[in-house]
Amino acid sequence: MARKKTEAEPAGEIKVNGETILLWKANRPLSQAEHEQLSEKLRFEQAKSGVKIVLVPFSVDAEVGVEK
Repeated sequence: MARKKTEAEPAGEIKVNGETILLWKANRPLSQAEHEQLSEKLRFEQAKSGVKIVLVPFSVDAEVGVEK
């Protein structure tokens, strides 16, 4: 059986006040049901790992940097 292609990929990792935050970006526009399912998976992983996970919309280019 073929494995289903992932709906998101890592977009970056930042540390704020000693807390690690992972950014995940959707690979393509998601339907409402797909977005809810992916959000639930990421919430579960966040609770399990203790690392904060943020889902970035497909239409946003995430950049990690320092604001001047």
